[in-house]
Amino acid sequence: MINHPVNQSKIIWREKLPAVIVDLLSVFELILTLTIVGCQIGGDFVDAARMNVFIGYWTFPSFMCAWIALSGAGCCCRTRCCGITALVFQCIAIPFALSLVGLDAYFLNNPTQCFFSNSCNSDSSSSYSGYYLSNYTTLYEIKVPLVKGQLAAGVLMFVSCMIFIVIFAVTSYRVKKVMHYQNYSAPTGGMPLTHQQGPYSTNQKYAVPLNAGYATPSTINPPIASHPGAHIQPRTPPMNHIICPNCQSMFEVTT
Repeated sequence: MINHPVNQSKIIWREKLPAVIVDLLSVFELILTLTIVGCQIGGDFVDAARMNVFIGYWTFPSFMCAWIALSGAGCCCRTRCCGITALVFQCIAIPFALSLVGLDAYFLNNPTQCFFSNSCNSDSSSSYSGYYLSNYTTLYEIKVPLVKGQLAAGVLMFVSCMIFIVIFAVTSYRVKKVMHYQNYSAPTGGMPLTHQQGPYSTNQKYAVPLNAGYATPSTINPPIASHPGAHIQPRTPPMNHIICPNCQSMFEVTT
């Protein structure tokens, strides 16, 4: 059963997949996921109205599934099916990571802007100006660094997903290459005959082909006999033919 192509593919996949790198990527994505949601929670405590669309919460499930699938593909389930599952979740996590990066970059360029309401965007507003003017120090010293950290984690998450996509593509290519080589070089039960011996006789000592009783001595080095004591039976030439006593070549005598 080991020689079955499916089992061979599983074995080769386990050999070619860099499991250590995949495991390190899964741990790295776990740290990034916790960092993203941690920055979100910290920013909500500091200033929940500004620089906030709660992106850390709605990207959290996608990032969790991504690192869990990656961990399984590199540790517990090192098969192509688990690798494809991890690849799918990495591809799903990429747009979430890009959304996180884009929104955080926008908030860093507009730190006083509110997403859900325009009331806190103006310092002259009676309901918001007094509170947020007194908390600008908190906003720039705590909330902005948290958003920057969340932005950096989103960039690294995107890079990690792309690295696994490259690893999956390279591993698939290497497995396909090995399988193709094994299928091409596998024995088929016997070597086919590429040619058959022609209907001509040969000289017993020098393997010179004789055609219709006429032969031309070979111009290459004569082959050595299979063993020194090999005995060559003398031949009786037919009519109008002679045999050279040195090279045993047969010549036709015409009159």
